[in-house]
Order: sequence, then structure tokens, then C-alpha cells
Amino acid sequence: MNLPPGDRNPVTLRRVTDLAISSYCFHRLVKAGQCRLEDTPKLAKECGADAIEIATGGSLGPQLDEAMAGRLADAADEADVAIVGFALAADLLDEAGGTDEAAVQEVIAQVRAAASIGVDRVRHDAAWRGAGDDCSDEAWEAALWPLTKACRAIATAGAAAGVRTSIENHGLFLAAAWRVQQLLESVQHPNFGVTLDLGNLLWAPQDLVESTRSLAPFAVTVHVKDFKRNSSDADAWPSYPGGPKLLPVALGEGDLPLAQQIDACLEADVHPLWVAEFEGPHGDVKAQARQSFEWLRKELG
Repeated sequence: MNLPPGDRNPVTLRRVTDLAISSYCFHRLVKAGQCRLEDTPKLAKECGADAIEIATGGSLGPQLDEAMAGRLADAADEADVAIVGFALAADLLDEAGGTDEAAVQEVIAQVRAAASIGVDRVRHDAAWRGAGDDCSDEAWEAALWPLTKACRAIATAGAAAGVRTSIENHGLFLAAAWRVQQLLESVQHPNFGVTLDLGNLLWAPQDLVESTRSLAPFAVTVHVKDFKRNSSDADAWPSYPGGPKLLPVALGEGDLPLAQQIDACLEADVHPLWVAEFEGPHGDVKAQARQSFEWLRKELG
């Protein structure tokens, strides 16, 4: 039975856990119509996970609202899986390069929807620019203050709702660790951190281990995924202009220095939520998602 969000007991949805799987692992199935987002908690349980981070918005589906949050909470309860975070699509800059106040309010509404079911961790995007857009350091410098205002407003609203907010090193504009760190230090809010994606660091020319080490002290969540670099596969993804093409694969099957990156995070001693991600275009989705989760669980001991 789907209870209205106001009638739900949030305590039942919050368990102490530090290892989860992302619903994004099953995005290929959702996109193909083979399952719904509400089915992903059950799929997570079949992978051996007791917790799931739900990714939605943008190309992943409609924005989160209280009705969707309620449906997902019911599905998670039925699967005996905890929803421990949401990953939300967003672009907080307007066409003129200023703060998009409407986008900020949309994220705040989604943060409150997460809070309505007792989820206390939300990651949102900050800004999106493609390979044909201006991703220069000058463009970044111009965007820093508008993004600071946006992220600070969301972090403040999140704190009032009991939700920790974070941005991710995601996309070309925020792939460089130094830019992410600069934004974190500019926002200067105790409720604001980073969802550190170890694979997304490939979208800028930087040392993966050192970049991980620089962001690890700010980590609220760590996304762990794997790639084969310099891939000739037709489904490989372009990275930064002039950079390698990347094929997403199950954890442990790529050539990223994940063990060293994980060690760098553990050395920071900040106790983030660890999330296994699989987004490969080939193979059995469920089997490779399970393989990825088991690899991370073993790696973390």
C-alpha cells in the first residue's frame, strides 16, 4: 500500500550503512522498458545490497517529488532495502551565466521530497557544458560566484530539512578536481560536500590518485566505477577534447587504479557512503551490477 508521504514513518527508511549500489546500474533496463525505477530496490537486493542510491532527473527520468519519493519508499520497504541517497540532475547556471534561481528552487523542492521519506543525503549536479561549449578556465572563473550562491542556498535549505547536500565531479565543466575543490571552499557551508566519482575524474587531464586524494577530505559519498581507457569499441565514450575514449565496464574489469584511489579515500578518514556503479553498454546488466557490488564489498573488506 502506498502511504502518503506525510503518513510515512521516516525512521523505518533510515538504516546505518556505508555501502550501497546505484540505481543507475540498471538504467539500461529502465530505458529499454524492461523495468521501472521503482523496481531497482528489488534488483539491488538481488545483487546482495541492503542499500541503494536512487539517480533520477535529466535523461534518467522525471524530477523527484513527494509522490515519486513515496512510491520508491514503498518499493524499498517491500524489498527490505534502504534508500540512503538521491542523485539529482541539475544545471544551476542560466543562459547568461548567472545563477538560475528557478533551477535552485527545483533542487530545493527535490531535497525536501527526499527528506519526506527520511533520506538524509542528496547529490545534485552544478553545471553542464558540452565539448562544443566554453569550458575554459576563464569561463570557470566567471561561473564560480553564481555557482557558489546556488550551492550555498541549496545547502542551507538542506540543513533545515536534515539533508546533507553535495555536488559531484560530473561532466566536462566540473571534472577537474581543482575546480571542484575551489567551489567547495568558496561555498564554505558545513552541510555541503562532494560526491566523489572516481571514474569521472577521467574527463579532465589529471592524475587520478592525486586528484582523488585532494577531494577525499570533502567526500560525503564516493561513487566507484571502472573504465577501459583508449578503447576502440564502437560504444566507447569520448572524454575531454584530445583525451582517451572510455568504455564503461564492471568494477575490476577496467584499468583504473581503483585500489589506490580507494586507499586515498580511506586515508582521509571521513567515512563516506560508498556506492558501486556499473554503466557498461554490453553484457548482462544484472550479473555485472552484482559483480561490481561484490567487487567493491570485497575491496572495502
